[in-house]
Amino acid sequence: MEIKEIIGWMGMLLATFWAGIHMLVAGAVAVNVSLLFGATVGMFVALSIISGLVFLLNWKKYYLPNIIFWLLMLLALFIGYVEYIRKGDINALFTNVLAEIALVIDIIETLLALAIWKIDRK
Repeated sequence: MEIKEIIGWMGMLLATFWAGIHMLVAGAVAVNVSLLFGATVGMFVALSIISGLVFLLNWKKYYLPNIIFWLLMLLALFIGYVEYIRKGDINALFTNVLAEIALVIDIIETLLALAIWKIDRK
């Protein structure tokens, strides 16, 4: 197996796992916050599954949008963390296990997207 294939499989599996976590979040947000916000999270779930396909099938022309998607997801999570800090609820910041898992996956996915793009550029 080439390194590109290994990165592709890792990226696909993590993107699918990320989508599974956010399906739970989308349902909870739709019920507790708003339907529009829940639908937006649901759209990100669908884009994450497409991102997994980009990783797995090595769709070179979608590498840059894939990188941008994962950077946006990382930015959105950081904005959520900043809101916790601004409200002074620092204790609630690290009590959400799903958010912690999503943060780790976002960082890894961003690095994998950058790595596969750099490997294919050579």
